[in-house]
Amino acid sequence: MQASKAAGAGWKQGLAGLAMVLLTAAVYWPGLSGPFLFDDFPALVSNARVHVVAGDWPGLWRAATSFDPGGTGRQLAMASFGLNHMLGGLEPWGWKLGGLLVHLLNALLVYVLCLRLLALAGVQQWLRLSAFAVALLWAVHPLQVSTVLYVVQRMETLCLTFTLLALLAYLRARSAQIAGGRGWPWLLGCALCFVLALGAKESALLLPLYTLALELSLLGFAGNTVGQRRFWRWGYAAGSALGVLLFVTVIVPHYGSLETITGRDFNTVERVLSQLRILPMHLGQMLLPLPASMTFYYDDFIASTTLLQPWTTLAGGLLLAGLLALAWWLRRRAPLTALGIFWFFAAHAITSSVVPLELVFEHRNYFALLGVLLVLADIVRRIPVRDGPGIKIAGVAAAIVLFGLLAMVRSATWGDRLLLATEFVATNPQSPRAAHELGVLYYEMADGSANSPFFSLAVNTFEREAGLPKASILAEQSLILMHAGQGLPVEPRWWSGLHRRLQEQPVTPQTTAALFGLLGNRVNKGVELDDRALDQAFMLMFERVSMPPNSYFDVAMHALDYSHDEPLARSLLMQAVSTSAEYPHYVPVMAGVLREKGRDDLAEWIVVKSRE
Repeated sequence: MQASKAAGAGWKQGLAGLAMVLLTAAVYWPGLSGPFLFDDFPALVSNARVHVVAGDWPGLWRAATSFDPGGTGRQLAMASFGLNHMLGGLEPWGWKLGGLLVHLLNALLVYVLCLRLLALAGVQQWLRLSAFAVALLWAVHPLQVSTVLYVVQRMETLCLTFTLLALLAYLRARSAQIAGGRGWPWLLGCALCFVLALGAKESALLLPLYTLALELSLLGFAGNTVGQRRFWRWGYAAGSALGVLLFVTVIVPHYGSLETITGRDFNTVERVLSQLRILPMHLGQMLLPLPASMTFYYDDFIASTTLLQPWTTLAGGLLLAGLLALAWWLRRRAPLTALGIFWFFAAHAITSSVVPLELVFEHRNYFALLGVLLVLADIVRRIPVRDGPGIKIAGVAAAIVLFGLLAMVRSATWGDRLLLATEFVATNPQSPRAAHELGVLYYEMADGSANSPFFSLAVNTFEREAGLPKASILAEQSLILMHAGQGLPVEPRWWSGLHRRLQEQPVTPQTTAALFGLLGNRVNKGVELDDRALDQAFMLMFERVSMPPNSYFDVAMHALDYSHDEPLARSLLMQAVSTSAEYPHYVPVMAGVLREKGRDDLAEWIVVKSRE
């Protein structure tokens, strides 16, 4: 009898899993035909080490160690990208399919995790249906589209795969211990999954916070003996104290700065204050995922400078503090709600801290969304109804259908490059990145013809981008290149605008890439540019940031060969020599290039200078 019940339960779970996969795949399938985006290009498309060819299995190791900076992190994710290239080259469809497959696996793991959590919370009736509903809502929520279909964010989704496995192993271990059994084999499994998660992304470091939240709520530091209970309480107390100590004495001094962070337009205090507005914004996106609220690009976001600049900073801080206080108060009264709130905050513990990341990205909510859904599930199950659970089931089903349709529409938008680019601009007209992406697309559609109407559209779009408050030099760089490349007049105001931004704005990797893009087009493609204006641009940048020796040398050679400004070239060569202490092999390389160009005098000069 028990065997037949177990078999029946297994069939039901299998059917639930199949339904989960099919429904989720149907939502995201229209988006697989979309393009690479933003960070996909430097991390994957332009990263030759990821471009593993068929049969080159050792090349997967090169791909695994190709993450910059340093090539020492995210090996599993990078290896998966190498496998993508091995199987299908740079066709985005296969890369996006790989991301979807990871998400489907995660949806199944979330379903199993919800089964465990709801059972621990005392849910007996409609347990499987409730877990299925929460997991499906998590899987098809419109906010997830920009994580699942954004190829490079497989780092985040693959990390969560192993994090979910670690959480399941942890729950199994603790349940075994509480029941008087052996939990240590499962704890070893949890540790192994943690290491694998770290191989995908550093977000795995949040696992101890997730397990602490479990202990504070559903598990209650329980054990089969007094010794076990004491071990878990004191162990987490000591671990928390150590974590706070490391944060205060290592992380904050290392990353914290009252000066503007290099490559950003905010300092550490402003970054943390801004999160008091950003986290409530994410809560709104989760609860009411309207298309206009999910803009993907948030580069126009203005950082908070004080609690009252703007006033919503203080309001958001009070809301977040109230939620944390509520979670602490409910940890025994409504542990599932408390767990959901704790998990939401824990999921943002790195990206909302002093670490100098960009202010806003939607993919940071990939796991945090589950916390909010657990809170909603607990609220729904506690709502009293007079005529049975039918009205609750209907309401949840309606929410799933609505969210699924919104996600499918967003996914279909992501599946069409022109539609997606115009949507980005429509939902966030103040975003320079959105404007630039649309301008680049129009230029590509012009197919090299200045007479094409798309060429004019590209010019107008880049001009509009240049007028946005937080625009970078990319707008002027694009206008200069597209006109010079067609032999058309380049307006002096584009060069002056580029120079002004180099003086006033933070120098970011995007800035250096844009400038060296101009240099590459001049030197390698023969595009006629104003060489003096180009030299001036580089000198403005070099005044503000230190670069490796090859950067100074490349500009020095331009000054020699194109601007014919030997004093400037000598000054830049001197900078190249002075910054080559960490690259001792580079001075002979520079000398060799100069000799090939017949400048033995300069070659000998830099060798002598390097020895001084």
